Amino acid sequence: MGVFSRIKDMTKASINEMLDRAEDPVMMLNQYIRDMEEEIARAEVTTAKQVASERKLQERLQDAYRKSAEREARAAEALRGGQEELARQELEEKLYYEEKITEYSELHEQAKGQADELSRQLQEMKSDYYQMRNKRSELAARAQMAKTQKRIAEVRAVVQIEGGSASRGFQRMEEKIVQLEVEAEIAGQTHRTKQGANAGLLDQAKQRQVDEQLQALKDKLNV
Repeated sequence: MGVFSRIKDMTKASINEMLDRAEDPVMMLNQYIRDMEEEIARAEVTTAKQVASERKLQERLQDAYRKSAEREARAAEALRGGQEELARQELEEKLYYEEKITEYSELHEQAKGQADELSRQLQEMKSDYYQMRNKRSELAARAQMAKTQKRIAEVRAVVQIEGGSASRGFQRMEEKIVQLEVEAEIAGQTHRTKQGANAGLLDQAKQRQVDEQLQALKDKLNV
């Protein structure tokens, strides 16, 4: 079950059915309010965790950019000192961090999208909650009025010998609170993770990349 699953399952039809069976509709309304408060609290925790995850990925992405630039600077320094093999090693590490940049960019984009979606849905839940809470007073007053009407109808029924069933049925229908809508939709999305690239031996394709970057650096430095 995903986040907010209980709220998602509380459709208008199920709410009306429960209200019809309830001996005290006001008590049921209060329970709905409490349930929604609990769901909002859990949703806030889930959203906060997702936002924290997105920020952590952003930090890793920025760190990968920084280390990639550092490796290129070290390679240039090594070439100036005539240490071509050391420059090659630094460029190999640069390629590793470029792969991490690609990986973290994708993961960060996904995490940010999920965090934004959870935040949006949380705000919708809170909006629905405030509407429900404001509506509760009105519904409670209507329920009390309906109970009073029912008692009056029952007193009238005592002095009646026959008939009046349609009228009493109509009054019973008026006792019911006709509408309490809750709409909260969330599609839980699971956070996917990827395994980082191995920083081991470079294959031939990567070797060519190193050679190309090494030559480009040489040309740039006139080495």
